[in-house]
Amino acid sequence: MAIVVRSHRLSPAFFVVSTEVDNEQLATLNLSPGVSVYGERLIACEGREYRIWDPFRSKLAAAVLNGIKGFPLASGMRVLYLGSATGTTASHVSDIVGEDGCVYCVDFAPRSMRDFLGNVSQYRSNVFPILADARFPESYAFLVGGVDGIYCDVAQPEQAKLLSENARVFLPDGGGPCWL
Repeated sequence: MAIVVRSHRLSPAFFVVSTEVDNEQLATLNLSPGVSVYGERLIACEGREYRIWDPFRSKLAAAVLNGIKGFPLASGMRVLYLGSATGTTASHVSDIVGEDGCVYCVDFAPRSMRDFLGNVSQYRSNVFPILADARFPESYAFLVGGVDGIYCDVAQPEQAKLLSENARVFLPDGGGPCWL
């Protein structure tokens, strides 16, 4: 089967994978080759392995496919991920920031965190799980320190306020890339 992989126009951290069977699909370079986090397809090509990034399971993937402007993630970044759940999108953020970056993953649900530990963090050295309530950033500030950006994926009525409070605690001068 012929496989074609090319860089995505928005970022060198995204790839477009095409096969004879499938149309173009968004992918990230797998930081943990051989490991699928949520049942996503793994595609090997020229000594590298890519993970198909499903836009129906990740709002961030959908945003990329819809042409989000100024995508704020890059290799080497320190990212605070609020609402990591079982790790579907957080694992792709881990791929994007790479070995030189890190992703602090906050979730308050013990069941989700248990699945996150088993499916994501045990295979990725750049992911740090934090069982905490994102409404209280001071409770985990000692674990995180400063970050370069925050991704907020929580199902809370006051999501913007929660993001703002975390930005105040973790971003230099309360500013920097934040996205919901």
